Amino acid sequence: LERHAGSPFRLCCVNGGAALPGEQTLTTTGQPSDTRFQNGHARLLLYPHTTPNMAAERKHVAQLKSELYFLIARFLEAGPCQDAAETLIREVQEKELLPKRTDWTGKEHPGSYENLVKLYKHISSDHLLQLCERVSPLLEREVPASVPGVNSLLGTGRQSVLRTNKSCKHVVWKGSALAALHCGRPPEPPVIYGSPPNIVETLYSRRLNGSYRLGQLVPTAVYQHMKMHKRILGHLSSVYCITFDRTGRRIFTGSDDCLVKIWATDDGRLLATLRGHAAEISDMAVSFENTLLAAGSCDKMIRVWCLQTCAPLAVLEGHAASITSLQFSPLCSGSKRFLSSTGADGTICFWQWDACTLKFGQRPSKFIERPRPGVQMICSSFSAGGMFLATGSTDHIIRVYYFGGGQPEKISELESHTDKVDSIQFSHSGDRFVSGSRDGTARIWQLQQQDWRSILLDMASKLPGKYNPPPLEDKVTKLKVTMVAWDCNDSTVITAANNLTLKVWNSYTGNLIHVLMGHEDEVFVLEPHPFDSRVLFSAGHDGNAIVWDLTRGVKIRSYFNMIEGQGHGAVFDCKCSPDGQHFACTDSHGHLLIFGFGSSSRFDKIADQMFFHTDYRPLIRDAHNFVLDEQTQQAPHLMPPPFLVDVDGNPHPPRYQRLVPGREDCREEQLIPQMGLTSSGLNQVVSQQAAEGSSPLDSMIQRLQQEQDQRLGSDTRTNRVSSPPNVGLRRSGQIEGVRQMHSNAPRSEIATERDLVAWSRRVLVPELSPAVASKQEIWRTAKGEEEINIYRSERRRRSLHSQYLRENRHAIESSSEEGRRHQGNQHNYHTRLAVEETSRQSETNEEEYSASEGETEARPPSRESSDEEKEETKEPWPDENSSSSDYSSDYSDWTADAGINLEPPKKTSVKKKKNKNASSSEEDGEKKKDLKKERRKEKMDKDGALPKKKKPKEKRKRIPELQNQGLTLEEWLPSPWITDTVPRRCPFAPQMGDEVYYFRQGHEAYVEMAKKNKILSINPKKQPWHKLELREQELLKIVGIKYEVGLPTLCCVKLAFLDPDTGKLTGGSFSIKYHDMPDVIDFLVLRQQFDNARQRNWMIGDRFRAVIDDAWWFGTIESQEPFQAEYPDSLFQCYNVWSVLFFPEELGLSMPLTEQEQKALLYKSLEGEWGSRTRNQECERIIKGINQLCTLDVAVPFELPVDLQAYPTYCTVVAYVTDLSTIRQRLANRFYRRMSSLMWEVRYIEHNAQTFNEPGAFIVKTAKFVSDLMLQFIK
Repeated sequence: LERHAGSPFRLCCVNGGAALPGEQTLTTTGQPSDTRFQNGHARLLLYPHTTPNMAAERKHVAQLKSELYFLIARFLEAGPCQDAAETLIREVQEKELLPKRTDWTGKEHPGSYENLVKLYKHISSDHLLQLCERVSPLLEREVPASVPGVNSLLGTGRQSVLRTNKSCKHVVWKGSALAALHCGRPPEPPVIYGSPPNIVETLYSRRLNGSYRLGQLVPTAVYQHMKMHKRILGHLSSVYCITFDRTGRRIFTGSDDCLVKIWATDDGRLLATLRGHAAEISDMAVSFENTLLAAGSCDKMIRVWCLQTCAPLAVLEGHAASITSLQFSPLCSGSKRFLSSTGADGTICFWQWDACTLKFGQRPSKFIERPRPGVQMICSSFSAGGMFLATGSTDHIIRVYYFGGGQPEKISELESHTDKVDSIQFSHSGDRFVSGSRDGTARIWQLQQQDWRSILLDMASKLPGKYNPPPLEDKVTKLKVTMVAWDCNDSTVITAANNLTLKVWNSYTGNLIHVLMGHEDEVFVLEPHPFDSRVLFSAGHDGNAIVWDLTRGVKIRSYFNMIEGQGHGAVFDCKCSPDGQHFACTDSHGHLLIFGFGSSSRFDKIADQMFFHTDYRPLIRDAHNFVLDEQTQQAPHLMPPPFLVDVDGNPHPPRYQRLVPGREDCREEQLIPQMGLTSSGLNQVVSQQAAEGSSPLDSMIQRLQQEQDQRLGSDTRTNRVSSPPNVGLRRSGQIEGVRQMHSNAPRSEIATERDLVAWSRRVLVPELSPAVASKQEIWRTAKGEEEINIYRSERRRRSLHSQYLRENRHAIESSSEEGRRHQGNQHNYHTRLAVEETSRQSETNEEEYSASEGETEARPPSRESSDEEKEETKEPWPDENSSSSDYSSDYSDWTADAGINLEPPKKTSVKKKKNKNASSSEEDGEKKKDLKKERRKEKMDKDGALPKKKKPKEKRKRIPELQNQGLTLEEWLPSPWITDTVPRRCPFAPQMGDEVYYFRQGHEAYVEMAKKNKILSINPKKQPWHKLELREQELLKIVGIKYEVGLPTLCCVKLAFLDPDTGKLTGGSFSIKYHDMPDVIDFLVLRQQFDNARQRNWMIGDRFRAVIDDAWWFGTIESQEPFQAEYPDSLFQCYNVWSVLFFPEELGLSMPLTEQEQKALLYKSLEGEWGSRTRNQECERIIKGINQLCTLDVAVPFELPVDLQAYPTYCTVVAYVTDLSTIRQRLANRFYRRMSSLMWEVRYIEHNAQTFNEPGAFIVKTAKFVSDLMLQFIK
């Protein structure tokens, strides 16, 4: 083969062009060719195969090369390599490698470097560097690198700049690679691989090398095969609690319908219903021996059942409010065990019980952790060995208890969080724990030198160098941690935040590893796999249950809980079985969802709705709060096997009845229940058909018992326990279904003594095998000893460290002492009521314990808002420079022309959020909300996720009982500053539309006094003078007012800047929160009063009189000087005065203001503030209208103030109490300064009714009618 310069290829064919023997003849197509003879040899000329596309591509490449030469020369010319730049420029010009120029005729000419620099002036010397910097981020979006954030032009593989999707495809991982060990261990899998090795090859390789990795034998792709076996409707209300027993064979669910149910994991059968609670189930726990189940409730009680027989063993009463968390301690000390419980009353109880006798002590070790009223203990977690317990509470403090001495003792109080701590979890190793707070951070704590040091996990963190699409950055005003969890190896910590993301952190360094996105609503459930550290289960209010691969940060499988005809059901809890074969979820509609591997054929044999016909029968209670079935007078666990019914109370066919424990061997006729009629005419299950061989004695006993019941009916009814409240009914018609099956049903289910013996031998939940139980106890004991050694060693290290510091004269105090001292300084609150906590505690027997029993030092109470919904959605203090603060009134959309047209702000159209977990009536509904419902209530009615429910008149929110919190009714009542009906100059009572002067110095004095007296938890950095440039005094207008329930009641005022010349709003605003405090001067003064005072032009020596507490005081002005040197122009307290005695002196007492003097001091209404009429004319007209309105029946509930003796919790929900008589009295006293202020208060009649009662209730509709009628009349 020859090629001449500038000529086509030549193929020489010997022997006249004929192919030699054994050679192939070459043929060409697509290009012309010819044959020439030279020197007797034939030459076949082959022209190169050229197409227009190839030519264009070569031209494009040449163009890029020439431009690259130019950019390199520009880069070198501006750098230190000047000689190299000159050489390169000279050579590229000599060899014509630079981009060519084109003349006007279209001919190309070689370009010079200087001309190119002038031509491309926009090309800087570092243009090439900028191109290189832009390549990596753009490539990261298309083909992510294996190590995010590492940008290099020299990388290879997946870090190469030349990588493509094809080059980064999954590596084929052959199973044969597992047959050999590398350094005695199975080989590591490739970083990126496609399909995992065949399971047959993997198992064979394990036989050869005798070892394997879990990731090799069970790749995460296996979890894609988990499917939903069954969704079972078993409760009439939302189910917030679910847990497995220690074997994984049983599932326990606790619901708002006050029931705990036991289910079979393998086939989904309903095995038993545990009755006894009178309020919603808040938490459940199973003992480590698998013998006990404890359930806490909003009825303030803990009930403990034996899992083998379902017999109630104990009813523990030590809390004065709802139970928020329950934990069985892993501690093993002979047969001594502990059960811990936290409550909304701010206490934690440790109940000691015996593992051999299953008996509980009557009195717990109790710690009262309530530095101020309203503080609640929310969450708790034991360490793996049971030596440590960490708790979180609403006062931002984490408390750690130690059991090394045999009894619990508090060793630390950690105050790093700035908001409530509502999630906490110890690691599986037991030496660390993670806490999550509403302040948007989580912390990983570890004991070092007897000081708990923490690693901060900030939810605002992002992955370095990686594209982080903000899921809800613009919508979420404040990040909050909703749940925390560890993986099973404790190498990573997973957090869920309210911006709908899950974040995976390195637990040792605190570095962010992955950001998991897939949920569309808040996530409150994080459940790690019990032994596979790569897998995590998450569930949230969006109805999604997602399986995650934590190693790669990707989603393995997701499930959507769609309910036909009812939208999706929010998933409220999720647990994984100990063997990892199943996980189960519960939702807002009362369903149990069971997931797992393999076939679902066993679950196809059960019904979709499973209730026992005895589930909602009324109970009676004895003196110790143990319960009996009202109809049979028997303990629920000793009653005959019940019948399976659907949600409407209709019995299932006999094939389903055989699934009930105790009915497996019944004859066909015994599986058909006897039906009766309820009072409403519906069918109900009464009993089973009488067996042919039944004893005549049984029927006689039944007849005699019925006659006795008729004689003692009245006495029986007095001891009756009301059936669970009709909360969360799924459909309006179902109130007549399974809930009404107890109405007037004859009692024909008395068990014989022979039956009782047989049923008492039933084992519903098996115990752990002795070998397994012994092995686990040995492991827990070893972990406990390890934790004791860690605690003692760290204490010794602390002692040595302290000794060294003392020798160097730098001694420091231990962290625990600092924490206690800091808390004593920070939380020793005082209130104006001056009611000591100890005086209230002495009224209850439960708290009469000595300090040795764990009772903490009593502290004076302080303000803590009991409005749970406000605690959920608001920060302790508003963002005071925001013009759209959430702390302003619902009617704060005041416009610039509001003062002209006199139209007060209209009601907002924002849909009120509902809490479906309300009580059954207004009188008996003061139930405390628990932690789980507190974190889930925001989802109750969002996007139609919950079914339409028929409810009686109820309160919207769960509210605390005064008695439960240890508070008196007087403490919750608003101060006279808010409830007063007589207008006063001091203290200033804000009204909508007021034009006021704001004195910064007075506000600062208020903040300092509040901090000094420990009345409020104030963040000074959030005060308006830190965010806005405020003058000494500012002219403002009140455009929003809202009151907050608490101790004391707070007034939230939104203030808008006002132009003093034009009287129009300038656009800026901020919010403040304050209350009337003794010895603190008003820092808001009406503009009218301020202007009148300035017009007097006070001089030194002038005598004056002032009104203080409705009495005249005399004084003399001695001097005039700034109150503070840094504010020389401020008029705040600029006069020094000399106070003398009351006037007149001979009376010895103050002289009260006369009626004429009070009227003279009133605000003088401006023109137009009362419309076309005068203030007196309008007030009299409206008073007559109110009198006429009160004659209507519809206005009777609102005519007088609410009876707080009948409704003691009203003042814990409603902050601003008002009614028609109060409004009428204020009108008579000319309390309102303008008509819009009156209309604002009239709207509060409807607002208060909506706040206290259930939405849609008749009283709410009536309040709206009365309010609208009043507003129409006023206009």
